[in-house]
Amino acid sequence: MNLLTIAYYELRRIFRNHRLVLLVLSQPIVIAIIVGLIVFQDPKEIKLGIVNINNNVYSNQLKEKIKNNENFIASDYSAVDDNEIKNGNLRGFVVIDINGTTPISGQVEILNDPTGRTVKYVVESEVNKTIAEISKNIAVKSIFIEQKSSDLTPFKLKNFDYFASAMMVLLIILVTINLSGISITTERATGTFERLFVTPYSKIDVIFGKALALFLVGTIVACIGTASLYLIFSVSIGSLALVTLINLLVVATSVTLGLLVSSITYSVVESVQLAMYLFFISVLTTAIFTPIETANKYMVQVIKVVPFYYAVDASRRVNMVDAHWENIATNIYILIGTFLFFLLLSIVLLRREAK
Repeated sequence: MNLLTIAYYELRRIFRNHRLVLLVLSQPIVIAIIVGLIVFQDPKEIKLGIVNINNNVYSNQLKEKIKNNENFIASDYSAVDDNEIKNGNLRGFVVIDINGTTPISGQVEILNDPTGRTVKYVVESEVNKTIAEISKNIAVKSIFIEQKSSDLTPFKLKNFDYFASAMMVLLIILVTINLSGISITTERATGTFERLFVTPYSKIDVIFGKALALFLVGTIVACIGTASLYLIFSVSIGSLALVTLINLLVVATSVTLGLLVSSITYSVVESVQLAMYLFFISVLTTAIFTPIETANKYMVQVIKVVPFYYAVDASRRVNMVDAHWENIATNIYILIGTFLFFLLLSIVLLRREAK
């Protein structure tokens, strides 16, 4: 009987907090919908460049078939431009080098963007099917077309490298968003939050002081996480300066997002729930498991609102295809803008609460 009484009061305590109930009960619905919309289809609308070296009836037929494939958005290029891969504009190149005389011979080479992961298997499969179809339609007995495929990268990549670049970002988010998410609510729960604002320190001093401390902790986590992945698994790392910059911006963005969580929640339990909620949404929308080409077309627009998508995208391009500043500058500016927006919003809300 005592057990049932305690259980009853615990349920009453939980269900009295309507915000917490909403957070808890909405998660399975929202997460299920997000997963379904992200892993919505086989990769579609894959952007490719086509280089047709010898313009003849056979190579032109193959080029047009590839361009008309419903899975591709293909454009003509005069030569392979690896900056299109580094910039994230294309998922690969199809280089057609077939002669126009009998016997028909030559090769079709597919140069993939390794950050696309499963996309490259779809590209290879569809191009190979198109080659076979064209070969059947050509009324010539002797056809020798070699098919080659490789990743367009200067690095020797392993399977884990695809996940490692994303893990560098997600490890930072996991720690910093939770620490900063409970930073203010812990003070509020112990009654010290109000007392901080009657000290000689200004509200801005208190808010920025907390943000600075959390930023330093996040920076340590970023260094340890990246070093661990490199030393234990020998993951591919491109420009260390750019990787560091991306990680620092992720720390700053997740700290300010956590402070924003603190400003709109009123208990530690609420803060933890909302912080983990946002973390799992970030995991699902950063394309860690599946490329963006598998997502529903409307979900793609939602993903592009999530700042950490740009961090993972930039990290992968730096570490997997040796992208440089000019290739990821847009991603960096988006992260800076998001950080400033979260910082301003959290300051406004926390200062209003402290009045």
